[in-house]
Amino acid sequence: MSQAQAATTDPRISKQSLREQLSRFLDEEPEDDDNLMDFGLTSIGAMKLVSEWKAAGIPVSFPELASNPTIDGIWDLLQAKAPEPRLDDQWH
Repeated sequence: MSQAQAATTDPRISKQSLREQLSRFLDEEPEDDDNLMDFGLTSIGAMKLVSEWKAAGIPVSFPELASNPTIDGIWDLLQAKAPEPRLDDQWH
């Protein structure tokens, strides 16, 4: 199973697994508050991530992701949208 598949089928999402999922679309490893668009995240990559999260039962949209494209911002968005107990806060 690939990391992408594991990230979308794992019953819990941790901040570390979010970093791993995002890394597929980034040129470098950003800090949690860096704008991911500056690190290579394109709109196509962002839309793929949104599709993966929707498939995993987390109803996020591209405009929501684009409003704060940082690891911290996306983590907060996923926490707000994910049905309980999908998120594992131990890595936060």
